[in-house]
Amino acid sequence: MSKQLTRHHHIGQTVVPYSISWSQDRETVSISIDKSLELTVTAPMTATSDDIESVLESRQEWILEKLYGLKEQESPPYSKEYLSGEKLQYRGRQYPLEVVESDVPQPALSFDEQKFTLRVHRFDAEADRVSVRRKRQAVVDWFLERAKDELPERSSRFELRLGLNDIPVEVGEIEGRWGEYNNGTVRLNWRLVCAPVRIQDYVLAHELAHTVHEDHSDSFWNTVGALVPDYEDRREWLRLRGNTLVV
Repeated sequence: MSKQLTRHHHIGQTVVPYSISWSQDRETVSISIDKSLELTVTAPMTATSDDIESVLESRQEWILEKLYGLKEQESPPYSKEYLSGEKLQYRGRQYPLEVVESDVPQPALSFDEQKFTLRVHRFDAEADRVSVRRKRQAVVDWFLERAKDELPERSSRFELRLGLNDIPVEVGEIEGRWGEYNNGTVRLNWRLVCAPVRIQDYVLAHELAHTVHEDHSDSFWNTVGALVPDYEDRREWLRLRGNTLVV
């Protein structure tokens, strides 16, 4: 027979509640996360708190991948060479890419709501390693700027419903997660601009809910649910397809 005990594990600014199930039948400590993102530690009766914390610390990357959906079940697309005929994903839709030679000092991407156009110098027209790197940087720069323009604008209606005002929303490169809330500021991964708007809204609602609930408690998820009632479906989309949000 086992007993349950709830504690909290800290990964940077992220507080992860977990339940301990003490079992006479186990010899080692194991961890699991179910579909509701509840973390459970199963430990032998002889395990100490330090033993459990040591295992959690060794599995922090795995825990974050599960919680934030960055270790996806669906494989990412093949690496792009940024040639005509390839597609770029923007706000959940795939748009064709057309590469044209132009008198430009470096590659530049534009979008006309129907297709992407990548203007390149004739020396960048071929798919050699240097040219691919230069073209990719132009694509990343375009998506990053678009993300900085669009993603923060979506937070105002959630702030209003939470009784908040002018929460700073920063967009940039975030390693290992889609968003975070820290010291009064929401930070978002720029790659979210590739996702459907409903997925962008889920991540924003998730992070803004941390302004009133520090950890992933029942109260936290109730707040997220009040903002986006189908948050479980959106979270599952991100878990399964987040690895495809690449340029």
